[in-house]
Amino acid sequence: MRRLIATTVFALVLAPAAHAWTQISAGSVVNTMQPGILRTALGTELAAYSDNASTLKVWSSAKGDVTVASGLLSVGKPALVQLPAGPIELYAPATTPGFALQGVLRWESSNDGAGWSGPFATRSPNLGDVEAAAVRRNGTPMFSQDSTFGITVYQGLNGDVSHTVFNGCCGYAESLAVDTNDYAQIAFWSNATAFPNEFVYMGLDGSGAQAGPGRAFGNSQTIPRDDDVPLVADGAGNTFMGWSGGYPTSTSFAVNAFQGGNLGWSALAAGGQFSGGDPHMGLAVDASNRLWAVWTQGGAVHARRSRSAAHHFGAPTAASLGSSTAYQLAAIALGNGQVDAFVNTGSAIVHQSFLPGLTVHATKTAATVLDDGVGVAGATLKGGGHTVKTNASGKAPLAAFNRRTAIAVSAAGYANTAFRKP
Repeated sequence: MRRLIATTVFALVLAPAAHAWTQISAGSVVNTMQPGILRTALGTELAAYSDNASTLKVWSSAKGDVTVASGLLSVGKPALVQLPAGPIELYAPATTPGFALQGVLRWESSNDGAGWSGPFATRSPNLGDVEAAAVRRNGTPMFSQDSTFGITVYQGLNGDVSHTVFNGCCGYAESLAVDTNDYAQIAFWSNATAFPNEFVYMGLDGSGAQAGPGRAFGNSQTIPRDDDVPLVADGAGNTFMGWSGGYPTSTSFAVNAFQGGNLGWSALAAGGQFSGGDPHMGLAVDASNRLWAVWTQGGAVHARRSRSAAHHFGAPTAASLGSSTAYQLAAIALGNGQVDAFVNTGSAIVHQSFLPGLTVHATKTAATVLDDGVGVAGATLKGGGHTVKTNASGKAPLAAFNRRTAIAVSAAGYANTAFRKP
C-alpha cells in the first residue's frame, strides 16, 4: 500500500489585515504612552491617551478625536471602564490649573464617549500613571497605580477604598481583570527580591486587597517589562494572563488560563527569535469568548485567535510596521471576529484590524480548512483552473487538482492562505 502524503499549511500570512495602519493620535505622544482602550456596549472603540503635558484625549471609532481636557498643568496615562448602567469612566493622573485638583482625576461620558464631564477628584493623590482599570460584577470600578512603594489598587467610583497589594520595589505594568464569579485579579512584572525578574499573578478579595500569595512565572529569567502585562477575562469563567519567558532576550509569549484563581493550563502563542523589547503583548476577548493573542516580533505585529479558551490557537497573521518601532501595544476584540491592534510608534498611536488565519491539512485526495481546529464551511479552494468549496466540516476533495498545484484558499472573515497539493 502506498503511503499517503499529508501537508499542513500553518504559514505566517503577512499584511492580510482589514485596513492599513492608521494614526489615531492628534499631535505627538511619548513612547511610554499606552492608550487606555475599551469597546463599549454599543460597539464603539475608544482609546484614551495624553500628550503627557497638558491635554487628555479620547479617540472614538464613531466620532474621531475628542478632547476631554486641555490646559492641564500635568497629565499622564489614562484608563477606561464602562459601568453596567452605561456611563464610561476615564481615570487619569492630572493637575488642574491653580492646583485646584491633583492626583488621579475622573471624567465621565454618558453618550458613548462623544462628550465628557468632570474632572472629579478621587482618593488617590498620586501622579503616577493609571496602569489599569476594571469593573466588579456589581458595577464598582477599580483602578491601579504603581511606584517605588508598591502597587496600589483603588476601589469605588472615586477610589474610595485602597490597598497596597504589593509593597516591594518594584512592580510594573499591572493589569486588572474580574471574572464571571466576581473574582478580581492582578498581573504584573516584578524585579523585587520576593519575585526577581518574574511575572506575577495575584487574586484580590472583595475590597480589592491581596487574597493569598502571588504566583510567579519566568523562573527569575525574564527581560525587564514596563509595558502592559495583559490580563483579560472571558464570559465563561476563565481569566487569561500573557507573559514572556527568556533572558537576555525573550524566547516565548505564553498564555496562562486561570479559573477561580487556580492555574488551569498554558499555551504557547509565539516563539522563535525576539529582540529588544519584543514581544510587546496584548490579549483581548470578544463576546463569543474567542481569545486573541497579539504581539510584536521581527518588525511586525502578529495576531492569533483561539476558539478553545487558550488550549491552542489558530494560524497567525501579521502586518509589518515598516520603518516604525513598536513601544506599546494594546488590543480590542471586535464583534465581527476581528481584532484591532493599537501601537505606539514612539511619537504617534496607530491602529489596524486583523483577520483570523486559516490552517489547511491536505492529503493527495482532500484538504480540510480549519480555524483553531474547527472546520470552516464554504471556504473556496482555487488553482490550476479548478475551484472547489469545503463542506460543513471544512473538507474539500482535491481530485480535480494536479500534484504540486498551487491552491489559494479564501473564506469570508478570514485572511487568505495557500498550499500545494501533495
